Formats: sequence, C-alpha cells, structure tokens
Amino acid sequence: MIILTVVAAIFVGKLSPYSLRALTPYMLYFIAVMIWAMSVTIKFSDLSLTFKKGRLIGCGLVTNFIFLPLLCYVLAIFLMSRYPLYAAGFILMGTVPCAGMNVVWTGLLKGDVALALLLGALTMILGIVTIPLLTGVLAGAYVPVDVLGMLNILISALIIPISFGIITRNILEKRSGANAKRHLPVFPPIAAIMAMILMFIMVAVNIPTAPITEDILVVLLVPPLVLFPIAFGGIHLFCNRLLKCAKRETVAIVYSSGMKHLPLAMGVAFVSLGQQAALPIAVAAIFQTLNASLFYKIFQRNTRLTLGCEVLADASQCS
Repeated sequence: MIILTVVAAIFVGKLSPYSLRALTPYMLYFIAVMIWAMSVTIKFSDLSLTFKKGRLIGCGLVTNFIFLPLLCYVLAIFLMSRYPLYAAGFILMGTVPCAGMNVVWTGLLKGDVALALLLGALTMILGIVTIPLLTGVLAGAYVPVDVLGMLNILISALIIPISFGIITRNILEKRSGANAKRHLPVFPPIAAIMAMILMFIMVAVNIPTAPITEDILVVLLVPPLVLFPIAFGGIHLFCNRLLKCAKRETVAIVYSSGMKHLPLAMGVAFVSLGQQAALPIAVAAIFQTLNASLFYKIFQRNTRLTLGCEVLADASQCS
C-alpha cells in the first residue's frame, strides 16, 4: 500500500505539479486526526505496568531515543551533508516515536504485545519533548531549528489529539462497558488513511521541486537502505546477546524501535523545517516496510529452526 501510494504521488506530482499545494496548510489537521485515531486504541492506564518491565522498557527507550537518532545522524553526516534539508529531515525521522504497526508485527511473530503497547504509548508521550530537543541538537548544524516552534507544533499534533483519544476511549468504555473493544477496530483504518494522505501529499508536492539526478537518487535511496537493516540487526543483537532478553521480548523491542512513526515525522518536518525535509522520510517509508517484512521472515525462519532443534533433542532423549 505504501509503495502504491508513493508511485501514485510521483505520477500526480509530475502530471499536475501544483494541484495538491492547496492541501499543505491542512497538514497538521491530518496529523491530529491520525494521532487521535491511534490514541483511542492505546490503553494509557497500562503505563503503570512500566515499573514491572523496567529493564525492558529502559532498553526500548534507549534504542528509540539514543541509538536510532545517533544512527540517523551518522548516516546524514556521511551521505547527506551536501543537502542540509534532506539531512535535517532524515535526522528528525530518527527522533520520532515508534510506529503503530509495531504491535501488529509483534503479534504476528507471537512476541510480547503488552510490551509493544507500552513502548508505543511511552514513546508517543516522550516524543513531545524528545523530538524538538534531539532535532535541535543533532540537526541544528544543518539548518536552523526552532525548538520552541516545533514544541508548539507537537502540542497541536500530539498532546491535544492524545487527550481527545483518551477522552474518546473513556466515553466508549462508559457507554459500552466490556463491549467497548468491539468499536476499537474502526480506528486503525482511520489512522492508516490519514497516514496515506499525508504521504501522498508530501511526495506529490516535492517531486516537481526535486531534480531527479543520479546524485539526488543516491542521497535519497542509500541512507534508508543502510539504516533499517543496521537498526533492526543492531537492536536484535543488543537485546538478544547482551541483555539476554527472551525471543518474545526481543521481537517487541526490535519492532518498537526499528520502525518509526514516519507519517508523523513527515508532517512535523514539512511544517517546521520545510517541504524538502519531508521527502527523504517519504522515501524511507518504502524501505521501512520492506525491511519489516524481511525481518519477519528471518524471525519466522529462526523460530522454525529452534523448534526443529528442540524436537530433535526431545527425540534423542526418548531414544
């Protein structure tokens, strides 16, 4: 779906370069609706469980807000320094919370869904502060970053929608009681539609202004091609080998750190840094999805191999 959206946006951007510019003033509204719809599905009352999973939560926060931002910063220095706005947007991408799809991938791989939900809620709340601060520190060398201005944008894009999401969930639970969960599946498609609209607008309005040269293609394609395998692989090694986390926990942390909330990153970059800063994030969305699918297959294969070894070990003991 993401790849189709990007391809369609490229065609529209080429055929009718200025047709979608009228929608750019409404970017914050699209972001707000997306975050509101996501927030309804998050049970923020479960944040009290954070203290019971302190080591795992700490690991997830370190990989989210230290490892990924620094990795994006290093790649921007080596591969994007001649294009300051692209570099700034790419760095901002590393500072945003994890994507809502972290729960879906974790569930498919029979990972720790409760941990993935906790990390999703916590990174969303902490992102209000970490996005402007980390972007100001790491991307300030490339472009002027108005930290307070970005904070004001995030109040509109995160705090207000999250608050309305909590209120909406409380209303549903009071009116429907135990049946409130039946209404929750309505909200993820709303968030997904808003995310696709954001991505479509970002790509379509940027394509006419981006000269498609060999150099630009390298700058836009190589950083995300390198970023996501290193992010997923590095986090997996950190959790599995150093911290000795169980497979379920490792899966949750990998997908809750390696997958970033790119529609939010695109919107914030577009509004606070300029439209060109959003283009590398839109391109990165394709690689993030492909990488998540690739690691899904790797995790599945490793699980089958582990189960096979256990079966053989049991058989040898019985004989």
